[in-house]
Amino acid sequence: MSQRLWINAGLAALVAILGWLVFFKPETVPKQDYKLSTLTTTDVDEISIALANRPRVVLTKRKGEWFVTEPFPARADGVRIESLLGLLSAQSTTRMAAQDLARFQLDTPLARVRIGSQEFVFGGTQPLSNQLYVLTQGSVYLVSPVYFVDVAKQPADYISKQFFDDKEVPLAFAFPRFKLTQLDGKWRMAPEAGAPTQDDANIFADEWRHAMAMSVAPAAAPDAHDFISVKLNSGKWIKVYFTRNDTEWMLMRDDEKLAYQFTAEAAKRLLEPKFTPH
Repeated sequence: MSQRLWINAGLAALVAILGWLVFFKPETVPKQDYKLSTLTTTDVDEISIALANRPRVVLTKRKGEWFVTEPFPARADGVRIESLLGLLSAQSTTRMAAQDLARFQLDTPLARVRIGSQEFVFGGTQPLSNQLYVLTQGSVYLVSPVYFVDVAKQPADYISKQFFDDKEVPLAFAFPRFKLTQLDGKWRMAPEAGAPTQDDANIFADEWRHAMAMSVAPAAAPDAHDFISVKLNSGKWIKVYFTRNDTEWMLMRDDEKLAYQFTAEAAKRLLEPKFTPH
């Protein structure tokens, strides 16, 4: 047989083999994604988190704003809440019957989280994928451990670090040596000596309005004698107590039992302003 005939025979055999592979190739079944919930964020006005050996955390939405209601009252961190609510949109490629829960460590779970009307129970870790078992709505799912990150936070981590909420606007400040007040859109200082420019006064007021602490923790009572007073746009006056050391200052509102931790540099801009006289 000539060389050309051998080549043609080989090509014919190759085509036959490829055709056989295509014909008998098993159909690929696409992976199915299972949604853990049909709730939306608008359906939810309460979240509760129960971890072993920790006080229960309850977060409640009132008039569109989130608050910590247990184990202490406080304004809640909106970013943290949004992250928690991400569990509602979680999907899994694995869904199993809720049987023999001990093998998923769901008989002694890490946490129970109720978001609105739905409960999510976090169990053990699947060793190969490092995903967590979650029991909800009668089935067990495997999900990324990222969904457990916010659940495992300490209660104080859910508190907003904003010293004032978005609706609170400072309109007057009473310091021991001066008083700065906004009247008819203009800032006035008494005594007038050393009064700041309007731009400097606006920058100072904005520093207070947008002040963000490094951390916040419950405080039974203000452990300080030094204070200033701040008038808000609601007409309410509050006292702001403070303590200090070389690296950090603690500020406490008298209407909240919370201690806000600031760096010394940030706190000095609030409590020891250096105005350039106009």
